Amino acid sequence: MSELAKRQFLFKLNANVSIFTMLIVLQIIATVFISGAVTTTTMNEWGEPISFNFTSISNDAQLGLTMFWAFIVGFLLTSAAQRNESFSFVTNRLTFQLANFYFFCTAALLGGVTTVLLGSVMKIVAMFRDNMIIETSGLLSSPLDFFSRIFVMTAYTLLLMLVGYTLGSLIQWSKLFIALFGVMWYAFTQSTFAVADNENSGLLYFFYGETSILLFTLKIVGTIAVLFAFSFFVTNRLEVRNP
Repeated sequence: MSELAKRQFLFKLNANVSIFTMLIVLQIIATVFISGAVTTTTMNEWGEPISFNFTSISNDAQLGLTMFWAFIVGFLLTSAAQRNESFSFVTNRLTFQLANFYFFCTAALLGGVTTVLLGSVMKIVAMFRDNMIIETSGLLSSPLDFFSRIFVMTAYTLLLMLVGYTLGSLIQWSKLFIALFGVMWYAFTQSTFAVADNENSGLLYFFYGETSILLFTLKIVGTIAVLFAFSFFVTNRLEVRNP
């Protein structure tokens, strides 16, 4: 079974190269045309003719596009063409799902690593500004923080892929879930953005508000396991092959 899942995984990597190309293109577009979110604060204390400008540059745009890409990738892998291609192998639903999960893990790792490394690109962009002093943590100055950011970004990317994959499986099972998705999206936005006055509320705070890396990992792993098991349950009830 593991050998069959591995073969399907390698096939998916070769057949979906355009997915990784799309990620790189989106990140390049965000880097070139957005050049990071910039926030400038000017300080002039004691009435002296000396002022300090504090400018914060981030790669939030690249992060947002990577999240969007992850959701779309998870949704696309539930298409009829993706399911029908598994009939090129001696396979079953379990090996098919395992191959998809391996693919998601690989894609999430690539998305997490490239998004964090774009922070170095933003440093280069900042260096071209006049009289710029850069204060930031990096691989050499703070390796634990650097690898923690890669881990967290990879975890979020994998989570978004499983969300898109589960939603796509539900829609493939019944088109009525399209309307249900609209209701779920409305409830999600209300629970997340309607509580702007209280930063410690909302569905997203369940993940990003966690300060313990161990508890964060348990939350992500538990949510991914539930989504994967649910998508496997739904996929088993689909037709053997779509025309």
